[in-house]
Amino acid sequence: MKKIWYILFTAVFFLACLVPSVGMAIFGAAPAVANEIPVSRPQLTNFDGSFNTGVLEQLQSYIGSGFFLRLEGITAWDRLCAKGFATSANDDVLIGPDGWLFYGGAVNDISGAGQMTDRQIWCAARGLALMQEYAQSQGADLLFTAVCGKYTLYPEHAPKYVTVAEGSNRERLEAALEEQDVNYVNLYDPFVQQDEELYWQWDSHWNSRGAALAADAIMAAAGEDTDYFSGPFTPVLDHKGDLYEMLYPTGTALEADYTWEPGFTFGYLSNFRSADDISIETENPGVPGSLLMFRDSSGRSLYPYMAQSFGRAYFSRETNYRLDYVNQQQATLVVIEIAERTLPYLLKYPAVYPAPARDAGVLADARPVDSTLTADDADAAMEGYRRLSGTLPETAADEAVYLAVDMAVYEAVPDEGSFTAYIPADADWQSAQIYVGA
Repeated sequence: MKKIWYILFTAVFFLACLVPSVGMAIFGAAPAVANEIPVSRPQLTNFDGSFNTGVLEQLQSYIGSGFFLRLEGITAWDRLCAKGFATSANDDVLIGPDGWLFYGGAVNDISGAGQMTDRQIWCAARGLALMQEYAQSQGADLLFTAVCGKYTLYPEHAPKYVTVAEGSNRERLEAALEEQDVNYVNLYDPFVQQDEELYWQWDSHWNSRGAALAADAIMAAAGEDTDYFSGPFTPVLDHKGDLYEMLYPTGTALEADYTWEPGFTFGYLSNFRSADDISIETENPGVPGSLLMFRDSSGRSLYPYMAQSFGRAYFSRETNYRLDYVNQQQATLVVIEIAERTLPYLLKYPAVYPAPARDAGVLADARPVDSTLTADDADAAMEGYRRLSGTLPETAADEAVYLAVDMAVYEAVPDEGSFTAYIPADADWQSAQIYVGA
């Protein structure tokens, strides 16, 4: 009898082990949720017919991310950890004492562990100043804004072991932007002045009322008086938070969002699929002005208010800001919106626009430096220009970078230890001399 029980237990155990793979074969791979990137089914051959040498590695990734009941298992385990231990089993999601969810990836920024150096802060501000200069040369104004995270605005809901340090990257950049005369839209003050919580409890972003408040602040900085925040709004229980979905991928709980009752009158010129499209183009006949806006995920609920405010608007999620679109879109205003935790992206992804020409006199107070130069044919990005990049020795925090090439002088976009510049494609870049100075 005991032997029969052993056999039965072994059979049940092995049958249970087959459930994930057999279920996947029958029902297909589990879908990607939240911020996961879908994994495609691996193929034995490449597009050119050659053997795919990475097929086994791709198969492992495909099965690991798509096996049957994977999402149900994640949800059950995370619920057990949350209810039993008041903690999260997902490193990307932290649980506050009152059930608020926070993005774990933002901790380095708000705690000071990911603090940018003084040189990086200056370079980010200088890069934005150069972008503003180019936009103005094309007849457009430029506004920059950094979206505050939940830790910054609502620290009382955050886990007690997370410390919000003073002197954040955002605060330091704000001071540097003031020195560089960059038009900056402060979103911190209008949000902290509200008694109402304008971010979702289970999402890392503001809700539609928060987006309306941000739109009013941006438009005020542009010299226009809008009052989207006053509404009226109708609450609708239809939003599933991104952090909630990361933690409980099969969960069904929803939070209230808000519908702006006057209603939007703009229409789409692009083949609109969702608010996550890389580019969205709109028109609102009878309204003056043309907008070019670079935005991130906070723009999902922000862009409708901005589209409502302009006759034409082009919204882009490209990380390398294509400032050369200013003329193409005949923009009268350029808006750059980025989350405060991703401010280092301003250096990681240099904007695309012609390097500004400078009078040769700037070199009188500069010094030549050795640099290893590389050139990329940038015709695909910007016709008639080549991207030139190079290394830099240690420099002072507030030193600009200049290129002397073919009897012309250009200012490059600086970084800590490197630079980037788009120069005419026919320039003799190999003879370029690099200078740094005030």
